[in-house]
Amino acid sequence: MSIEDEIEQLRQELPWIYSNPPHIREIHENEKISIVAADRPDKAVVIGPGGYIAGNLAKRHGKSLSITAYTDELIKDFRKKESKWLIQRMSVKGDQKEIVKTLEDLLNGKIHKKHITVAVAISGGRDSLATAVLLNKTLNINHEYIKADFSDIITRSLNGRIHPCGHCHRTMSDIILQECSIRKIPAVAFGELLPTGSQSLRMVNNILIANLPAFLALTKKDTTDIASTVREYSSYTLGCPLLKAVHRKYPHMKLATAKRIFREVRAGVLEPGEALKYLKSMI
Repeated sequence: MSIEDEIEQLRQELPWIYSNPPHIREIHENEKISIVAADRPDKAVVIGPGGYIAGNLAKRHGKSLSITAYTDELIKDFRKKESKWLIQRMSVKGDQKEIVKTLEDLLNGKIHKKHITVAVAISGGRDSLATAVLLNKTLNINHEYIKADFSDIITRSLNGRIHPCGHCHRTMSDIILQECSIRKIPAVAFGELLPTGSQSLRMVNNILIANLPAFLALTKKDTTDIASTVREYSSYTLGCPLLKAVHRKYPHMKLATAKRIFREVRAGVLEPGEALKYLKSMI
């Protein structure tokens, strides 16, 4: 029996059926089973209510299951083409040329072996750790804490005047760029997922800013898988101690945090199910 037949058999076991058989474009079976459904509704059918079909299929074969939608792959491919378009139009010089070439190699799936100097803003989260792993597989890097004064942001946040995330991010970015300028570091990489394509690389004060996951059109699942090669990321905790304190003191601030989560869902870099887990941890 083919995997496609197994999916249909499991579908027929459901107490009610409100769908047609899914249009499946490709199935690959190696260490894991990879299924490419035509569109997101087809993907939902393959997963089944509460994950019934996907769960039973994985159990039958004793393998992990990857289910993607072809439409999502089209978007990812388009974003990669936009990143290539951006590279061709960027004006870089000196060491930045080698850095951009390294980024292009990563985009094309090549393993780079060049020695480059890039600062990486590491928060400890999966996106920034994945960025460090992509740029240096051995992680034989110097980790330095850069002192910064966040007292004004903390005070205003705890007084309910601002939501801290955007202010913290801008402050942190400015400080890192200033340090790169002082230390003559030609580029800095951030673990941003959202500014894809033409927004993924930019020059600020002669420093190359690379939003690496966005440049490579990665999703949150991609960065989680990459970061998990260093340490396991299985929980869905949300935010730093300051954000949690703000949520406790001003529950209405959770709405602004939820909007930040939904931005990633809207962009297709975070699955709705994952978003619900983050929201649940917040609520």
